[in-house]
Amino acid sequence: MLNMNGLIKLGKAKSQEWINKGFIIANNAAERMLYKDNLILSDKSAYDVVCEKGLMSLKRYHPLQEDAIVVDGESVPVSSEKKKIPLVFVPPLGATAQIFDLMPTRSLVRYYLARGYDCYLIDWGDPDRSHAGLTFEDYVTEWMPAAIESVQELTGQKEFSLFGYCMGGLFCLLYAAWSKNPDLRNLVTVASPIDVRQVGPAGQLLNVMHHASKVLSRVNNTPLKSMVRPEHLHVPGRLVALSFKLTNPLGSLISYWDLLTALSDREALSEHTTMSNWFEDMADYPGGMIQEIISKLAVGNQFAQGRVRINGGTASFSDIKANLMSFAGDNDKIVGIRAARHLLDVVGSQDKSFYVVPGGHAGVFGGSSASQFAWAMSADWLDERSN
Repeated sequence: MLNMNGLIKLGKAKSQEWINKGFIIANNAAERMLYKDNLILSDKSAYDVVCEKGLMSLKRYHPLQEDAIVVDGESVPVSSEKKKIPLVFVPPLGATAQIFDLMPTRSLVRYYLARGYDCYLIDWGDPDRSHAGLTFEDYVTEWMPAAIESVQELTGQKEFSLFGYCMGGLFCLLYAAWSKNPDLRNLVTVASPIDVRQVGPAGQLLNVMHHASKVLSRVNNTPLKSMVRPEHLHVPGRLVALSFKLTNPLGSLISYWDLLTALSDREALSEHTTMSNWFEDMADYPGGMIQEIISKLAVGNQFAQGRVRINGGTASFSDIKANLMSFAGDNDKIVGIRAARHLLDVVGSQDKSFYVVPGGHAGVFGGSSASQFAWAMSADWLDERSN
C-alpha cells in the first residue's frame, strides 16, 4: 500500500530539486547574457610581450609550474627536459590567436610547454579601416623577421621552428621562401590552403575567374590588384565570423542547442562560451590582404605554382629546405585535403610529410580530438628534430 506521507516528501524533494536547478539555469543564463567575459577561459596562460612592431606583438610564455597538466581529460606530464630549439606559433588573420591558448584544458601552448618547448606566439593585433593597406609584405617581410630576431636574441639560439595554422601556415611558407633563412629548422602547417582550385565547385569557379581576370586586365591595361582600392575591400570582423559560420550552418544551429543544454552546468557553459567566442569575436580582414588573396591565392594560384611575387621579387617554395610536416582535416569544408596536400609538390624540403587527421577547419586544430592527433603527432615529430 502506498505511503502517502512518503509520496508527499518525495514530491517536495523533487520540487525543491527542480526549483534549485531552475535558479542555477537562470543565474547561468543571466551571467552568459550580461557578464559573458567572466565565462571565457582563453588567453589565460602567463606570458610576457617581448617584441612589438606595428600591430604585431610577440608573446613569450612562462614555463609551467605543475608536474602534470590535463588536456581534454588526459594527464600530460610536464617534461623536465627542455628542448634546445624554440617554437614560434603563427596564427591566421580574422580568427584570433586565442585558438592557440583556447582554455586551460585545451591549450596548444600549454601542451607544448609541457613537452618541454620554449613557446612564442605572434599576435597580429586588431586592425581597423585605417590598416586597410596591409599586405603580405607587412606581415612576412616586416613583422615576422622582427619577431624571429627577438626570439633569437632572447634565447641565444639561432635555429628555430615555426608552427602555422591556416593563413598562418601560408605566412610561415612565404617567410621561409622569401628570407631563405638557414636557421629555420622545422616548419609545421595545419589546414593551410595551397592549391585552392582543388576544392570542387569553388575551384571550378576560380578557374573561370582566372581566365576572366586576364581578359579584364588586358582590356583595361591595369593589373587586377589595382582595379579596386584596399579600403573598399576591408572586411569587418563580424562578416568574417558570419562567413565562417555559413560554411557549416547546421553546426551553428547545433551550437545554439548545445548552449541551452549547458546552462545547468557552469563548467560546460564556460567551455561552450569560450569556443563560441572564438568563432564570433573575429578581427577585421585588411582590404590589402583581401586584394592579395584574390590576386595571388585565388585567381593567380601562385601558391600552387610555388612561386609568389612579394616585395618586388619572387619567393620560390623550392628554396624552402626546412623539415616540413603538414596536416589537413578529413572534414574540412574550407581547406580540402587536395588543396593542402599540394604543398609537398612545391617545397624543396627533403624531410617532408603530410597527414590527414580527424576534424573540420577549426576542429583539426582546436577540437576535442586535436590533442590526440595534430598536437601529439607534431610534438613527437618535432621532438626528434629540436635538439
